[in-house]
Amino acid sequence: MKTIEKNAADDFFHEWSIYDQVLDHNYMHHDEIYSDVQRFLADRYGHRPFALVDLGCGSARHLARALQGLSVSRYFGYDLADTALAEARRNLAGFDFPVELHKGDLLSGLKARGEKFDVVFTSFALHHLASGEKSVFFQSAYQRLDEDGVLLFIDTMRDDDEDRGLYLDRYCAWLRSRCKTLSAEALDLLCAHIRSSDFPETTTVVQEMAMAAGFRQRVEMNRFGWHHTWCFHRAGGSETTR
Repeated sequence: MKTIEKNAADDFFHEWSIYDQVLDHNYMHHDEIYSDVQRFLADRYGHRPFALVDLGCGSARHLARALQGLSVSRYFGYDLADTALAEARRNLAGFDFPVELHKGDLLSGLKARGEKFDVVFTSFALHHLASGEKSVFFQSAYQRLDEDGVLLFIDTMRDDDEDRGLYLDRYCAWLRSRCKTLSAEALDLLCAHIRSSDFPETTTVVQEMAMAAGFRQRVEMNRFGWHHTWCFHRAGGSETTR
């Protein structure tokens, strides 16, 4: 089983200055990605309340910004790292909607709750699971959504012609060329984490998993290199991709 272990998650987030620099300098396109997330949620719900579960919530830094001005009825966040949960608690402290943060992985977060959600959200987390676990994730997400619910899914994905080894070489080379403010030691730590813990699927495989789980509509919201944002609708509709 390739699910990221608690110690590995904490080790990564203990290097908080590294991850903060990645976010501060928008190296992984978080600003553009979450701008689209905010626009999608505002267009879909307006002032209508919606319940959201955030799986692998990390610090919730960018999602907290995206939720500003929206009518969230409930927020549940799950993450394995204590450091990340502490940061998320601070970033979500200013909201007037109920916030619950729990220690747990993506799958336990879905299985722990019996209620339904309007939005299942996960960002840069699913690639830590093995292929079989990813399939279970899509099935569990489908079961936890209301009839008109959506899965908002942000993650790294391999190109269809890339195996994992080639992807890791290309992605780490891209990070080393892009992350100009990170020291050589920090980049080594970041790439070591990626090489040991990242198991991204291809876009085609991800779509097949979602459709096999029951999702009936898929929309590609944006793509920045290997960083993809997809919305999978539980209800039917016309499919659109970019």
